[in-house]
Amino acid sequence: MDAAKVQAALKDLGQPGYRWDQVRKAVFDQAVSSYDMVAVLPAEVRAALGEKAPILSFSEHRVDSSADARAYKALLDLPGGGTIETVLLKPSATRWTTCISSQVGCAVGCTFCATGLMGLARNLTPEEISDQVLFWRQYMKRMGLDGRLDNVVYMGMGEPFACYEQVSASLRTLMDQKLFGIGSRHISVSTSGVAPRIEDFGRDFPQVNLAISLHAATDELRTRLVPMNKAYPLAKLADALKKYLTMTNRKLFFEYVLLKGENDRPQDAQALVSWLKGLGPLSLLHVNLIVFNQTDTPHQPTDESDARRFQEQVMSSGLKATVRQNLGRDIGGACGQLVVLEKAA
Repeated sequence: MDAAKVQAALKDLGQPGYRWDQVRKAVFDQAVSSYDMVAVLPAEVRAALGEKAPILSFSEHRVDSSADARAYKALLDLPGGGTIETVLLKPSATRWTTCISSQVGCAVGCTFCATGLMGLARNLTPEEISDQVLFWRQYMKRMGLDGRLDNVVYMGMGEPFACYEQVSASLRTLMDQKLFGIGSRHISVSTSGVAPRIEDFGRDFPQVNLAISLHAATDELRTRLVPMNKAYPLAKLADALKKYLTMTNRKLFFEYVLLKGENDRPQDAQALVSWLKGLGPLSLLHVNLIVFNQTDTPHQPTDESDARRFQEQVMSSGLKATVRQNLGRDIGGACGQLVVLEKAA
């Protein structure tokens, strides 16, 4: 929902100021999916708002549920064509997280990521980004899913720092206490390493979590896996992260997808440790290890035993490292699996 658009529409309709409060509370507090559900609004106002300022900026194409009902993946049709995927996850009994997209496709081209196979079609608007959270809140209400969705990760389709202005506007909407009301520390933004934007992010959103999609700690290997490394090699990325840590004193998260025989060897773990130790206090660095989720690429997932060995080697240096649980694999909703294979309706 574009709050400014709704307020302008209400003004054009000659409605008093309190109408916006009625709409806002219904949409953001009660998760209504239609203006027809806002009984306090006059019928003609409900109809006009539906035409002038729809609650959602896209339409639902399909929602898939994992067998264990802990992951849901939605395919959403955008106005003017194009589709995106977004995921709802239940990592614990009472906690819900959504993984949202910032672009239609992605230009970074990580060789193990399904989204990268699509290329980039366009950036999402701020409304299209934040509306994914609104969509899942409505879905949870409709399906009777217990709990509250208040954790958001920008780890879906796209490179958030390649559309920094749109992502920034969506973040402000999500953190607005009169709208979504999501705390800054319950939001994480992931980047493949757009170094110039890291300092901007630290200045603009010092309390929002930052995650770096690293995947390798030598330029030769990282350039092969993450082509963006050519533009922002590890030395340049390290400089940006040092400034970020000095500016924010906030914990940094590093995502590392483990690929069998490519970046999961003892020497790869040692390179990772050496590179991270050069950034700053180890207490501010956390490595999230992700066993590769199969995509239409030649890569293979590392063995579980090798993942644990890699984790132990990293932790033995004093760094924190966890192996992330992969929810939604059976519906293509796990990390790196988001890709649009269908055309919009």
